[in-house]
Amino acid sequence: MLIKLPSLNYRSILALLVVSALLFNLTSTVKSEPTEFSYQGSDPCEFIDDLSFNASAANASITWQTNLGPRLPGSNASASLRASITENLSASWSFSENSHEREDFTLTNLVGTFTPENSTGQNVVIVAHYDSRHIAERDENVSMRDHPIDGANDGASGVAVMIELGKIIPTMNLSHDVTLMFSDAEDQGKRGYANTWSYGATAWVENLTSEYISNITAYIVIDMIGDAFLDFTKLDRTSEHLWDTVIPITAALGMMETHADCSGNYGQPIFDSTEYRDVIDDHIPAHNAGIPAINFIDINFGENASDFGGYWHTHQDTADKVSAESLGLIGNLLEIGLKSSAWTAESITVVDGSQAQENQPTTSVEVEEAAVEIEKSRIVGYISIVIVGMVLILILMADISLKL
Repeated sequence: MLIKLPSLNYRSILALLVVSALLFNLTSTVKSEPTEFSYQGSDPCEFIDDLSFNASAANASITWQTNLGPRLPGSNASASLRASITENLSASWSFSENSHEREDFTLTNLVGTFTPENSTGQNVVIVAHYDSRHIAERDENVSMRDHPIDGANDGASGVAVMIELGKIIPTMNLSHDVTLMFSDAEDQGKRGYANTWSYGATAWVENLTSEYISNITAYIVIDMIGDAFLDFTKLDRTSEHLWDTVIPITAALGMMETHADCSGNYGQPIFDSTEYRDVIDDHIPAHNAGIPAINFIDINFGENASDFGGYWHTHQDTADKVSAESLGLIGNLLEIGLKSSAWTAESITVVDGSQAQENQPTTSVEVEEAAVEIEKSRIVGYISIVIVGMVLILILMADISLKL
């Protein structure tokens, strides 16, 4: 038996269009779309002969960090590392620590801010997680899988590059702010459960004010970049415009086999600008908050390693597997990017500097209140979507019943 559905009159169609528009607006408030800036940037070859990033010191930092022991959230090793970073960079940087309760541990993010006298207020944020993994679930030795790893590449490499970069940034004559965010608890997650990773970056981003977010022109994550066989690609859920700024810099440094360097020679197959991978890491919270973000991450750790294979999450992630040359390439990439204003937007309305400095609530009460407000806005958004959807169904049902 065929059943002919009643046709909708103009009132039902109009109601459907109105409610659909409301649904679109409501869903857009739940998750922000990433901002895409138009970036300035000058020729990176102008800076290629004047690089000062110390790759040897960065490599030595790997050994020092791993000798502290596992840098698990709340551990003495974790606190010692934060203290050392602050002590080494505090002459030119302003640091703050922000703690958050997650699962059964307390994480602490360390945030350093450098503001030159002539700053425009724009802010380039560079991020690396400083915690090391609490288990080695991929290790060949089954009896050692429940033990924490050294995390020389997965954790210490990004931190080492940021420390050495932090030493030279004050000498770069920059015209914008730079924030170094050492995130905690990125690597404490459970595989297969996306929401158990990047706790520190998530907490930091969720507690930013809208004014602070509006001044961030680039959010750049560096993770697992010490592999002697360095290679990385673009990632999904990142800013295409930011990736466009990376291509000329990596080419200038001889990191692309499809592009010529500053001497006219084609480079090594380190950065592939045509391939995309989907990785859960500290760039995701920023991207979801509408912040333009990218991530330099090598997920093939070791010679001929598969994706997330090789030494990754094993007890073989040790200092001897890390290369000073690879650390130097990433350090130089970031150095040139900053010096050439590659991540400075051509046009941006910057909020008052005093507001921009408040990157996090300053008291535990403010942190709790900010988190509550964020959660309230999300809940209201979801409830509104449900209510509007129910109204649409009722309108359609009423219209159909009148026709039967």
